[in-house]
Amino acid sequence: MSPGRFVITVALVSSVACARGETPPDAPAPRDAGGDASSVAAGEAPSDDGPRRVDPKRGGLELGFGEYAITFEADEIRPGPVTFVIRNQGTMVHGFEIEIEEVDEDHSGPGGGGDDDGFKFEGEPLGPGDSAEIPMHLPAGLYKVECFVEGHDDLGMEGMLEVRPGAPLVRVETAPTGGDRVEIVDFGFSPTELEVPAGTDAVWVNADPTPHTVTADDGTFDSGTLDPGAEFSTRFPEVGTYLYICQIHPSMRGTVRVV
Repeated sequence: MSPGRFVITVALVSSVACARGETPPDAPAPRDAGGDASSVAAGEAPSDDGPRRVDPKRGGLELGFGEYAITFEADEIRPGPVTFVIRNQGTMVHGFEIEIEEVDEDHSGPGGGGDDDGFKFEGEPLGPGDSAEIPMHLPAGLYKVECFVEGHDDLGMEGMLEVRPGAPLVRVETAPTGGDRVEIVDFGFSPTELEVPAGTDAVWVNADPTPHTVTADDGTFDSGTLDPGAEFSTRFPEVGTYLYICQIHPSMRGTVRVV
């Protein structure tokens, strides 16, 4: 049954345990395929032959805002406490809004909602470079996340977040990006400063859902428009410092130091 069309403000979680995403001591530990109860309760999935997977809510669920898209650290999470970490990486004012679209009636216990529950939450406007942390408690269901600035959702700043028991542990912990590779993610370059030996080919990979460019300030290299999933590489034969930006989103800046 669809939720009622009334709107209530989401109560922010003040409990330290909830804000950290801890499981109540009397709650049974859930089980995931490939992990035992204790490891899953800690938000980790052990693996003998691969990197650990952790609960994407651990440390806050990251949302990146920019012109005109929202990047999600994960689009599926488990019910209960979550702290949204919203970062405006764009050059315009944006704002976080979340509204329930569909209640999961099969999970109305702790962390769940009844068949007439519904809510909508709207945060404060965020200027370029601003960030906010918003803790809340989400029952199982389907939620729409969007920028509340008029017209921005129509331009692509919206997405769906599914909250359900057993949502996968999706964040893969790996060694920091290194070598000659830069990832374009959450409207930023990671790492923002890359150091490589002279003669190296540096590679940029667009992992965002929106196009970007890699354009040198001095005009020595330019990727052109990189669609989502596209790569760009260029060789740096001479020692020096090279500054670059995304021409579509000029607040995105990076540096290559050639030694």
